[in-house]
Amino acid sequence: MLLNQIFCVALLTLPLPLFAHGEEPIDDRSKADVDGPHVFYRGSNVVVKSVERYDTSTVARTKVYTNKNMVTLTCRIPETGDQFSFKLRDSLAIEPDHYEMPARLLALSDIEGNFKAFKTMLLGAKVIDEQFNWTFGDGHLVLLGDYFDRGLNVTECLWLAYKLEAEAEAAGGKVHFILGNHETMNLEGNTSYVRKKYLENATLINEEYKRWYDNHSELGRWLRTKNAVEKIGTFVFCHGGISPELARTKLTLSEINHITRKNLGVPLESMSGAARAIFDYKTGIFWYRSIAKNIVPQEDVNTVLHYASATKMIVAHTIYPDVTALYGGSVICIDVFHDENIRLGFVRTLWVEDGLCYTLDTRGIKTTLLLK
Repeated sequence: MLLNQIFCVALLTLPLPLFAHGEEPIDDRSKADVDGPHVFYRGSNVVVKSVERYDTSTVARTKVYTNKNMVTLTCRIPETGDQFSFKLRDSLAIEPDHYEMPARLLALSDIEGNFKAFKTMLLGAKVIDEQFNWTFGDGHLVLLGDYFDRGLNVTECLWLAYKLEAEAEAAGGKVHFILGNHETMNLEGNTSYVRKKYLENATLINEEYKRWYDNHSELGRWLRTKNAVEKIGTFVFCHGGISPELARTKLTLSEINHITRKNLGVPLESMSGAARAIFDYKTGIFWYRSIAKNIVPQEDVNTVLHYASATKMIVAHTIYPDVTALYGGSVICIDVFHDENIRLGFVRTLWVEDGLCYTLDTRGIKTTLLLK
């Protein structure tokens, strides 16, 4: 099993054929199935499209509203028997990128459309109840990128994050949705990892897939308010990692976020200067792996942390069997094998309490984070 895990880590670099999270290539036999809702703005109308099962058929449904306040959305997940409903946000705003450290923080990443794993992790940490309501009070939930692709419930995972974000803010808490490389790929219209289900659904609802997340869709608008990197207390959170090369640009974290949002949807080959440094497939913040692979000298890691005025960098993107602390605990990798761990009966996530780092599993067991 260890050899297989090492093999998978080595393969997951630049865009490749479709892979499951930490597994062999998927034999993608998915087809049009339950999905949505998808919300599009067409002039003064709000158009809601979904794919539903009707008897033995899969059918498209469309509803048109003249006022977004009239819209109540419901997500249904036949595979788990779950559903949840919510309202559209009144407005969307660019997210801040610096926060005080809360008393409690849960961080997880790379859900990749795996609704069962997402639900299991949130329930285990008591972030939600069985009806998918926020129960985490003033706690913070950090979703560290890659909620797209590979899985079959991407839309529902995104809407759950969207729903919880509003409920968290009302309770004095916060959901931080930080962009990963798969978010940037989908916003660009890159379907390299997209399952056939979504492409067939796009035909069924008569909306090209590249339009699902553009500026005329609710999820597209929402995603364009998000950051590539955030600072919470003295911890810096980003999907791939801050490379020494990116640190040498001396861009501030806020500048990285501003340039990221400005260039979402732009192909890398059309970028130059700071944008290219941020989105670069090797050293950019969404794709970088070398620190997470533990192959960078300690002094270079120290340089990155000094650049970000941080004591720790929390990253995803590079898969480990468990939440893993590197470089004396100054780098923490939180991308784990969700499917395999669930089969073993539990999944561990990063739990931060009073500024101290632990792993928390879905049975509610908290353990001190081991250093590597």
